[in-house]
Amino acid sequence: MFTTAPLFGKFHSGLKTALRRVRGQPLHHLESLLADRLAPALLAPNPGQANSRQRDFPPKLTFLAFLDQILNPDASCRSAVRQIQAYHQQQPHPRDLADNTSAYCQARARWTLAELTEIRRHLAEHTAGNPLDLGWGALPPVKLVDGTSLNLPDTPPNRRAYPQSKDQKPECGFPLLRLVGVFSLQTGALLERAHSPYATSENALYQSLWPAFQPGDLAVGDRNFGSWGALASLQTRQVDGLFRLHASRNADFRQGRPLGPNDRLLTWAKPRNQPANLPAGDWAALPATLTVRLVRFRLPTRGRTKKITLATTLLDPLRWPVERLAALYARRWQIELYFDDLKTTLHLDLHLIAYNLIRSLQGEAAVGCHVPLERLSFKGCLDTACRYSQAIAQLPASHRQRRRALYAHMLAVMAADQVPERPGRFEPRCRKRRPKRYPLMTQPRRVLKAAGVDHLPNPKKTTSLT
Repeated sequence: MFTTAPLFGKFHSGLKTALRRVRGQPLHHLESLLADRLAPALLAPNPGQANSRQRDFPPKLTFLAFLDQILNPDASCRSAVRQIQAYHQQQPHPRDLADNTSAYCQARARWTLAELTEIRRHLAEHTAGNPLDLGWGALPPVKLVDGTSLNLPDTPPNRRAYPQSKDQKPECGFPLLRLVGVFSLQTGALLERAHSPYATSENALYQSLWPAFQPGDLAVGDRNFGSWGALASLQTRQVDGLFRLHASRNADFRQGRPLGPNDRLLTWAKPRNQPANLPAGDWAALPATLTVRLVRFRLPTRGRTKKITLATTLLDPLRWPVERLAALYARRWQIELYFDDLKTTLHLDLHLIAYNLIRSLQGEAAVGCHVPLERLSFKGCLDTACRYSQAIAQLPASHRQRRRALYAHMLAVMAADQVPERPGRFEPRCRKRRPKRYPLMTQPRRVLKAAGVDHLPNPKKTTSLT
């Protein structure tokens, strides 16, 4: 069942004394990474709640075991239980734990959504990053927004909560979830997210995320998020926006007041039709007009030039020349890489706590070694953190200088693992590895099992496979 998925994985619903006991034990390698990033109270038993009792799987140990599973995609629940068993066996008074994974899974389920949300937000707030500078001085906090969709495991609870696409026959597809996230461009950390069944629009989820923007922020996104209602609503929160012009808007640069070549100041009237996802009271409170700026520039791509038109509430052409706006919008592509890190590099769709932990390490490496954050390899930092944290945990607590030196070397290795600069890169959307020539499912699996059908006929195949 989809419970703690958006925070900690995909479908699961006396500190100093404890620290001394866990030194050098299994799972301490993760604790060494979290020590300066996570408040101890976030992992402590919560009096009066489900995690208040003394258990074989206390909150902190369960959290570290689960986090280790996320960072090591091949790790199973059985592997996590083995780590906890080894931990208990190395205590002054060893005790045996049951081999089955039921108690461990129940311990994970005792973590509430609110508790995991607090941990994820805490990591995002304590992620460092170099000040953004595109050559015209420091930038305001830039927050990227975008949406994506995810396939969920095909279970009855998921099918009820997140129906599959209507284009597919019942039980022949996967449950679909729609996700919209807000990321910090400075640190790459996920600041906030909203999810819903796939039938919900991205704009409805985007509206629920407006509280994540603070006065003085700059929201950057693609054309889907730059509607009149969204721009005007953000303006009432003293938040500026920079979005690609919506396809339904006419980009006529003969209108408005010219500010320079391909740069116009226009006044947009309030649309007659109220957006479906905006409450009537909020819509009525918006002004009758909105002043926006349209800028146009050409983006060179492979063998051709692409014309881009932006709509923004950054109205000062001296502080925000067209070249600066173009360079800033080009950084919007980073959010596509952030989602790729979440969905591909971590091998699961939503591992936001683990993602923010690695982003925090990346930020520290970038700041300490004076390298651009966007050049650091997320996969490289993930591998480095997993290996070096285990080496750090093996050093005795008394060897503080060696531990600090090894930690500094870990950050230096992360900073040195940089991806090449690839402006205007292009990758054909095709696969080299050929998929198995099995036909698509057109009947539920239970029906095929009952009928004893092993292979469905493939209409594209004229000869049988041997």
